[in-house]
Amino acid sequence: MAAMNLDLPGAAGSDMINTLYLTYKAAQQITETLWVNERDEELRSFCASLMAYFNMIRRSLSIMDDTNVPDVDSGLITLLLSPIKLMFPTSSLQVPIKDRLREIIRSGENIGYTKGDIAKLRDILSLDLMKTYKLRNELLKSLAMCEETLRDSYLEDPSRWGEEDFSPQLIIAELPYDILNAAQSTFEAMVACTDCPCKTEHDFGVRLYLSTHRKPKDAILRTQDGDVIDFDMFLSTHYDWQEVRVHATGNQGVPDAVGSQQPKRKRMEARSLKIKRLCEVVAKTKSMTAYRLELKVLQNQLYQLQPEICNSAIDTSQNAVSLDYILRHTRGSFTERTKRILAVILASTIFHLYNTPWLQPTWGSSDVLFFHTSSSTTLFRPFINSTLSSFQPPRNEEPSKTLGPNDMVDDTEADDTDVEDFFNHPCPTVITLALLLLELYFETPFDILVRKFNTKLGTNTKSSAFARYLDANLVFQACKAEIPLNSQFYLALTNCLDPKVWQDEDGETLDTLALRTAIYQKVVLPLETELSQAYSSIPIEELDKFAQKLDFGRWGHLNYNPHGDSQESVTSTQKSTSVDHRQSSPVPRYSVEGSSMDIDIEDHALDIKSYPHSAYTVGVICALPLELRAVRALFDTEHSGHTKMKGDSNTYALGTIGQHMIVAACLPSGEYGTNAAADAASNMRRTYHEVEFCLLVGIGGGAPSPETDIRLGDVVVSHPTSTSSGVIQYDRGKEYRGNTFQLTGSLQGPPRFLRTAISALRSKPDASSSSFQPHLEKIARSIPHSSMSDYSHPGQGNDHLFKAVCSTCFALRDCPNAESHVQRRVTRPTDLPEIHYGIIASGNRVLKDASTRDRWAKEYGILCFEMEAAGVMNILPSLVIRGICDYADAFKNKTWQNYAAATAAAYAKLLLQHTASSSIEWRSARIGHESSWRVYNDGQEPPAKRQRS
Repeated sequence: MAAMNLDLPGAAGSDMINTLYLTYKAAQQITETLWVNERDEELRSFCASLMAYFNMIRRSLSIMDDTNVPDVDSGLITLLLSPIKLMFPTSSLQVPIKDRLREIIRSGENIGYTKGDIAKLRDILSLDLMKTYKLRNELLKSLAMCEETLRDSYLEDPSRWGEEDFSPQLIIAELPYDILNAAQSTFEAMVACTDCPCKTEHDFGVRLYLSTHRKPKDAILRTQDGDVIDFDMFLSTHYDWQEVRVHATGNQGVPDAVGSQQPKRKRMEARSLKIKRLCEVVAKTKSMTAYRLELKVLQNQLYQLQPEICNSAIDTSQNAVSLDYILRHTRGSFTERTKRILAVILASTIFHLYNTPWLQPTWGSSDVLFFHTSSSTTLFRPFINSTLSSFQPPRNEEPSKTLGPNDMVDDTEADDTDVEDFFNHPCPTVITLALLLLELYFETPFDILVRKFNTKLGTNTKSSAFARYLDANLVFQACKAEIPLNSQFYLALTNCLDPKVWQDEDGETLDTLALRTAIYQKVVLPLETELSQAYSSIPIEELDKFAQKLDFGRWGHLNYNPHGDSQESVTSTQKSTSVDHRQSSPVPRYSVEGSSMDIDIEDHALDIKSYPHSAYTVGVICALPLELRAVRALFDTEHSGHTKMKGDSNTYALGTIGQHMIVAACLPSGEYGTNAAADAASNMRRTYHEVEFCLLVGIGGGAPSPETDIRLGDVVVSHPTSTSSGVIQYDRGKEYRGNTFQLTGSLQGPPRFLRTAISALRSKPDASSSSFQPHLEKIARSIPHSSMSDYSHPGQGNDHLFKAVCSTCFALRDCPNAESHVQRRVTRPTDLPEIHYGIIASGNRVLKDASTRDRWAKEYGILCFEMEAAGVMNILPSLVIRGICDYADAFKNKTWQNYAAATAAAYAKLLLQHTASSSIEWRSARIGHESSWRVYNDGQEPPAKRQRS
């Protein structure tokens, strides 16, 4: 390899360091171009490693000054030039160093992200990513040595800081170490009681209250249960949440010695019943609505104690809100105080629940939940969302050795080593914490934070611990300039991302005890210190008690800019004005700028720019175009479309029905089933983040029985029962010997306010099927008539329920045995549909067998079969509305499909007219107008104040 002429004597230390900074910046930009265009995952990982090192070294060089580096430090400069020579070799034997570096810097400044830009680099970039690992490993080892040398020898020298740079150290006692064992044994004991013979296997949802588990010393002295650990949580077997408190100790495996001098523990020694089936205990306690279920764990066994009266203000009928949602859609919920408190609680959670099943590998801000009270305030009591069915035995094996830069010494060893294993962080759990701390500090979700700081993570990045580590490190390097360098928060973040903090002297991952000690000392303690220094009135020992008194749910101030910069641009002059530039609301009787107006929606044209994504609160998902056509025919007004989030494949129809703003989507042509429906629901939730509930409107196969006279054209609405949420996934379960099939899993039920609306609709004295008639007529009138789009009633003479499979009957020809093949039913006095409420079966298969239909209907009380609901129910709060177009037998045809779609759409509109809407105060945006109104950039949206009316 040709050498570059270093020409060191002519370069002053500070000048050379500045040139090297620009060179490493260029190298990072060039590598980003390679990474964006690379499709090979191994090469992408290699490029990502290069970017991480380039970024760290560039950051170190940026904060060095003349006092760090002598005028001519040939050793440091030679070290820093080594990776550059490896990556950018030159064909010339004598090229002055400054000229060569300038050439690299110019290339970095002019590089783009297209394949054409890569072609331009071939003159200076001799590194071939498809060659052997030998050069790659040499380059990575050289970069690692540079980064380590800069970090250890030249930077972060506390001796250079004055006393004013440090805050006084506080004496804070360590967190209790016995919580982890108690949490682990509690999880195992609860899972051991989830096996039951119920027909539908329960997927136990669990939400565990997160706390520091600190107890003031005087409180410990006053109680006989000082060593008892209480875990507050909510359990769910279907869709209702039951409040639970579990009492445990940290030494579950060691029973108290006989005759020991330990004081009696009141709750642990109380009379109790050993639990065999947790579902039965939860079901019995639900009937006692004012009581909390009390459990204890003793020697890894679960016992039931006498229930206690609930003293919690949590309203479980309201949906919990996630930290991700708060960061993404609200503004002003957090103060500096609440951010610091939550940071301490989340860090303490890592300490207490490290390597337990309570923390799933993919957990994040979307799994941290907050509950509302009945008065709609939001309690500052974070819960972690998990499931008991996801339990795996604890990992008792020794931690694997984390490879260091010197471990790869030859080609054979390098070829056998995975790149991700080589560079992965020893403790991925603290990487998740680092992501949460970054989101919390900037009050911005991570994906928006990436765009805010113009950090290019590329596409198709694998969702692995290694990728999360790289992403967190890149974003931290990009945004850390906005975090005070000598703050404890900065120190905690730096420690999270530094692999060496979590390794011993031999480069191996610390054992569990040492690692937890490091978590406390390197992460939790700095955050506690900063909180105590900033808010001395908050006692660390009573932080949990203090936090529970807070209400941070300022929901009237919403952030409607999930696509752009999280910081709103406001006018420099915040003055009130009486200028009357008002936009009429798109739905009747909405408050517009404080005035009460009754608007005739038919007479007002809509300016879609004044009605952002966040205006749409009701989602509708249809499987077929003919279903969506019927829904759109009932729109009171229809709006033009919006821009969509990247990756959203849905096409939306927007409009109003009554006082509701509707966003509707249809599955892609040719796709159907739960997977396609889940994809559509997920995309809708991302783009229209204020959707409160979803209606699945369309057609389905009826399951008539002697108890329920279902006819073609009738409507079946999913409705919860004592054993079901209203929808069951009938193709998910366990197959046993003898063709015995047991259903597993559970789906979320419809939200409480929809069930209340159904009750209101059913309780009307004048309620009848005639309420459908105007809506059915409007659909038939609005859609041009043709053989493929006739939405009128086909006639009761075309409604045939067959008892046997007969090709002659199916062809509607004269059959000599027709009397025995077709069930004779009494003709209804009118053609109007009837509405049935009950269980709907959903699955990824088309049912065309009458005997199978009847067996399912008899065993589970099923009224209808369809194919989409199971994919949506756990993504969006949903209600399923199906018009019956056939009887799920061999005689399926399309005769009734259009009319069945019309009846389903008509019921949906009827229900929405009985459902309270979210009232919104709209403000129009006037760019450049200096008033109390905000200014919005391209792609931003005006705010709205929302409350349910």
